[in-house]
Amino acid sequence: MAQHFETLLEEALADPERADFVTLRMAYAQSLAYLPFGREQGEVEELHRRMAAERWDEALDLVELLLESDPLSIPLRFAYAHVLEEDNDEVEAGFQRTFANGLLRTVLGSGDGRTAESAIQVLDMREMYLVLDVMGLRAIRSQLTQAGTEWIDQVGAKGRDGERDVFFNVSIPQGWLAEVQEIEPGD
Repeated sequence: MAQHFETLLEEALADPERADFVTLRMAYAQSLAYLPFGREQGEVEELHRRMAAERWDEALDLVELLLESDPLSIPLRFAYAHVLEEDNDEVEAGFQRTFANGLLRTVLGSGDGRTAESAIQVLDMREMYLVLDVMGLRAIRSQLTQAGTEWIDQVGAKGRDGERDVFFNVSIPQGWLAEVQEIEPGD
């Protein structure tokens, strides 16, 4: 499956306008590269510091390194596009922006988040918080429930227009976590 994901990733990066991001995301979730929990934020913060200081060569090296282990990170893809623009590589920056937008559209298109039945499918909590940010919302509470075979995170969120609930389908990261917890030390 990892080889399948790698092939799909290469194809999507080569032609992000025609990429099947739904299939790519599902292949990623089934690959060994998938890690929905436990990513270090220190390196991402360092990337932001390098970008703020306009140390573009150092930022480019770091964002490329981060993307090797987190290839479908939407914020990292947008950061990569920005760094490439500053490096005067407009063509590659455009590819990266198109790729990131394709991923984001796929997440947003997976549901409207108004009910558990129309929950937005996310691969990790970072995607959930990104969606809330795009919607102009900030999480104020969260309740994880199981609805049949699906894990739903009902997030109470606050925005300019008041509070509302947004439903996220978190079955994929919860499934990953369940599998990891089943593995006993020494297996």
